Amino acid sequence: MTPFLYSLCQKPVVGLAMAAVALCEFPPLVKDAPMQLDAAGSVLSVDVEVPVDLSYTLLVELSNPAGDSLSKQEITILGDRRVEDCIETVDLAKVPRQERASYGRAMPFKVEVRRKADNMLVHSRQVTTLCVASKWANQRSRSLGNIALVRGAYSLRVENVAAQAGLGRLNATVLLAPVSEKPLSAQR
Repeated sequence: MTPFLYSLCQKPVVGLAMAAVALCEFPPLVKDAPMQLDAAGSVLSVDVEVPVDLSYTLLVELSNPAGDSLSKQEITILGDRRVEDCIETVDLAKVPRQERASYGRAMPFKVEVRRKADNMLVHSRQVTTLCVASKWANQRSRSLGNIALVRGAYSLRVENVAAQAGLGRLNATVLLAPVSEKPLSAQR
């Protein structure tokens, strides 16, 4: 989507008409980029062209390639509790053992975004995920956070800090998509 089309989508009448014919759908900037989780230190690097100043969410999605439901072991590792239902900074030592299992295993990642023009670091964060951002019978996703980006070319780097045993049969991919359709200037 170009900045011009995006600005038209923000108009009350024109935007409604354009949305009705699916002209205002904003595709993910990164979709289905493979990520290796079974080895510590594995890195995904991808170049991204940001067409519109927005806040973008970064997710790791894990799914069964055969389409079958996840096993009980995989659900235990990934968790069954949604992010909205748990607090990121929760002290797991204070959570009852039977409830703790629904949070899943803590999974650490390092995320960096650099502007391509001058290699300047615009986002750097060590993230330890708990709980799931979304869940279906054959898929779970974990949020690696939101990143505000302005128009331009960037290099995204996601590093798996710790090996994740027990997820070998699942496909792990990274998704970078708009959080909302509101421009950054309207979000502040």
